[in-house]
Amino acid sequence: MRPSQPDVWTLDQAWPRAEAFFQGDALRAEVFLYRYALRDLEGRWLEPTPEFMWRRLARTMARVEKDRATWEKKFWALLEDFRFVPGGRILFGASNPRSATLFNCYFIPIQADSIYGITRWMFEAAKTYGMGGGVGTNADVLRPRGAKVRNAGLESSGAVSFMEVFSTLTGVMGASGGRRGALMITLRVDHPDVLEFITAKNDPERRHIRNANISVRVSDAFMEALAHDGRVRLWFQTPHEAIERFVPARQIWQALVESAWASAEPGVLFWDQVVRRSTTQYNGMAVQGVNVCGEVPMEPYGACNLGSINLTAFVRAPFTPQADLDWDRLAEAVCQAIRFLDDVIDAGASRHPLRAQRRASERSRRVGLGLMGLADCMVMLNVVYGSPECIQWVDRILAFVKKAAYQASIDLGREKGPFPAFNARHHERSPYIQELPGPIRQGLRRHGLRNCALLAIAPTGSISILAGTSSGIEPIFALRYLRHVAGQAYAVEHPLVRQYRQVYGASSPLPPAFVTAHQIDPEARVELQAVAQRHVDQSISSTVNLPEDTPVSTVERLYWKAWKLGCKGITVFREGSRASVVEPLQEEKGVYRVETEPPLGVCVVCEVPAPSRR
Repeated sequence: MRPSQPDVWTLDQAWPRAEAFFQGDALRAEVFLYRYALRDLEGRWLEPTPEFMWRRLARTMARVEKDRATWEKKFWALLEDFRFVPGGRILFGASNPRSATLFNCYFIPIQADSIYGITRWMFEAAKTYGMGGGVGTNADVLRPRGAKVRNAGLESSGAVSFMEVFSTLTGVMGASGGRRGALMITLRVDHPDVLEFITAKNDPERRHIRNANISVRVSDAFMEALAHDGRVRLWFQTPHEAIERFVPARQIWQALVESAWASAEPGVLFWDQVVRRSTTQYNGMAVQGVNVCGEVPMEPYGACNLGSINLTAFVRAPFTPQADLDWDRLAEAVCQAIRFLDDVIDAGASRHPLRAQRRASERSRRVGLGLMGLADCMVMLNVVYGSPECIQWVDRILAFVKKAAYQASIDLGREKGPFPAFNARHHERSPYIQELPGPIRQGLRRHGLRNCALLAIAPTGSISILAGTSSGIEPIFALRYLRHVAGQAYAVEHPLVRQYRQVYGASSPLPPAFVTAHQIDPEARVELQAVAQRHVDQSISSTVNLPEDTPVSTVERLYWKAWKLGCKGITVFREGSRASVVEPLQEEKGVYRVETEPPLGVCVVCEVPAPSRR
């Protein structure tokens, strides 16, 4: 039954309803009201609780279905109680009277190393930011510092100088409202400016680059040269000259790991593995870069259409020896979530900032279904996160989700037709597709796929707060912590602690499965990510937390391990190396600082709510 409501709600009317819905959790209420609740053009609330939002989302996506009534009811049931949580842009943008995209991020290439190419990128990025989308791009096309130019200048200021311009644009476009602009810039490891790129954000004179995440795209050839203590050819070709020099691979590598240790950036993308495992290396869909958080490699103007299954909603008999997943309900939810995200492509087609983005989205029908609440799910199953048993569970869960998602896309392909760029013979060349179960591959040949790629695990920053669960596949950060949101400090207790004590009593000691990020072996984190990555056709956003006294050698060891195990990327965050939006709550510390900058690996698109109501 649709909840009764006035036409519009003031904050004084909406706040008590939201706070009551979230059982007094002010942080969750504020994230909902200021990030995702629908408001009219005057800023008045139309949705005081998530029930209203779920109805809006279900109705919006069901409009593209032939049987609207049936699918509105099914989508409502899928969304209810946060069983499935669409990406933040979908929550905000669906049926919103404002001009807002339903897609979290886009990849926008720099078309040429010229004034036109650079300013065109800025125009396209600004339009994308203006409608709420984040942007990923590559700086490879820009000539290095000192290269010859034929205009009034004598030589180029280099790729990194334009990163400052791009980052400033990103900051300016996000300055007028609660949603920050978000940018990812990557550079290939053999670009002549790579060393300057690696250390750019450590330079106090380049503070504006803080508005961008940065990652280096590392090749297998580089890693092999490193293993044999060899050299790397840095190169760039302009119309006027060929630039080439050789440097020891160790020099680049040492700069990379030391910078990651010191400031959590840049991240590393193992690009050959990304390309090798991609399902879209044909028919104009070859991946060229990634979105802001790195979990979706994309073709030019590709869009990431995200949503996450909340695993905690499918645990039966939690905290008991009989705890298990309801596998049938999970399979049904995955199937319906793929359909929901596929419908987002059509429902949001007119809301892309650029026509090229709409064309790319409709041609590939890329979606990114992921997970949230994995760490909480492990606690509910009495499994210690990062343990061998946990990694076995991750393998089992992701294999199950993969199979269900691909079967759902095959069924949609049979019902509605495959994505326009689909070619079965080319699609099956992907090693990832070749590893799918035989019946899935047979169905793909017979009926095609509705979507070129299906799975991506996002960081789920504020949507996991909204759902009251752990983010993505990350461990629980802390059981009690201080969270800084737009100048407001919240003392937070992890919601699962309350849930456990509601069952076993307020004074009950927490069982061993309640482990937190800094109690987990970082190498186990990498092993878990590698096992998950085998089942994910796109990529994973995950950050390895490290204690403050971690040596640089540990970062180096984790990077090597990630490459050898087949991860597509890795980021680390050493405590104290950079300001965080969260810190463990230790009351004896007294006065707390208010931090504002999220660590690398936390998607700024999803993470920073609008200004506080206070």
